[in-house]
Amino acid sequence: MFNAIKQFNKTVWLIIISTFAARFTFFMIWPFMALILYEKFELNELEIGGFLAVAVFIGIACGFVVGNISDRVGRRKIILLGLVFQVISLSLLGMAQSLELMLGATVLQSIARTMTENPGKALMTDMMKDREVKDMALHMRYYMLNVGAALGPVAGVYIGITGQQTTFFVAASMYALYLGAAGIVFNIEKPLKRTKMATDQSFKALFSLLRQDHSFLLFVFASFLAFITYAQIDTGLLQYLRQQGIENLRTLFAQLIFINGLTIIIFQFPMLKWLKNVQPLNRAIIGVVMFFIAHLTFAFTPATQVWGLMLAMFILSFGEVILFPTMSILVDRMAPEHLKGSYFGAAALGGLGFSAAPLVGGYLLYEYGGFTLWTSMAAITILVGILLYIAQTAKRPDIAAVKD
Repeated sequence: MFNAIKQFNKTVWLIIISTFAARFTFFMIWPFMALILYEKFELNELEIGGFLAVAVFIGIACGFVVGNISDRVGRRKIILLGLVFQVISLSLLGMAQSLELMLGATVLQSIARTMTENPGKALMTDMMKDREVKDMALHMRYYMLNVGAALGPVAGVYIGITGQQTTFFVAASMYALYLGAAGIVFNIEKPLKRTKMATDQSFKALFSLLRQDHSFLLFVFASFLAFITYAQIDTGLLQYLRQQGIENLRTLFAQLIFINGLTIIIFQFPMLKWLKNVQPLNRAIIGVVMFFIAHLTFAFTPATQVWGLMLAMFILSFGEVILFPTMSILVDRMAPEHLKGSYFGAAALGGLGFSAAPLVGGYLLYEYGGFTLWTSMAAITILVGILLYIAQTAKRPDIAAVKD
């Protein structure tokens, strides 16, 4: 493991460290977006779900296009433009006094995140030849992302800025530093693999390939459903606790987010070692089983029993440790070299589950309450496991024949 880390170059370290720093500041405020919309703009659970769903949907839908463009013009150009949009959108979120500006800025931020994260993962694998080093880079990026996500809300509570709209300015400043550092490093270091302009990278070629790649399409749909269930620990859980009248809501929610990140910090690399001989798709199924157990724990634990909520979050986080890093590795292995950015963009369509999650969760909470929300999520995880199992033997195209 440490030998692989030693082979990381400047670009890989830039993406890993900047991912940590940006998420650290961003998560001081983003998980509390539902509270801002409720307290400042007086939206109910369903309206908040719709607001967040629209923003996330547009951003992820754009990711499919962005991924294909990055194969043609280069990942680094897309990343730099995305970072500019991050600074602009987060600054607007910090100053927005109208719901319309809040929505527009949230949509722009969602698009910007797609422009930096998916091409960033593809760029990391472009910079290295060895498969073990590539896998470790993706694991390390996800690890540092979660360290930032775990420490951000807690640090914000400690210094008194968690959940405040002005915290978006802090996040904007961090992305501005990321932009400056990227401009320097990208000028110094070039990818090992250049964009293959001689190869057909059009949308027509991509669609032709995807239509034949049944295994990948099943994987994307399974990802979509998995993200719906996982994302309930964000706005769904927060609104559930508020609906139950929990005192010190911000502090409790920050603690739960901290448990999520801390579990990943402690267990990600031990789990990587323990499961190294397990096929990636089987590894993903194990993670889904943990999701199922976690959602049932949320369903049968009273909201006033903090230890039960923490246990449920720990179990779900344990599943996340296994599932989500494995997803990036699966995409990297499934993707043809000349369409790697496109495949990461197409895989990001599974992230539309994040878009649907606030709407689905908000509706279930508003109409039926928390028990129905959590048991419904448990039922969906069963379907996710079935789809991943089928994907293992589903049809895949002959990549070489398609390219010819």
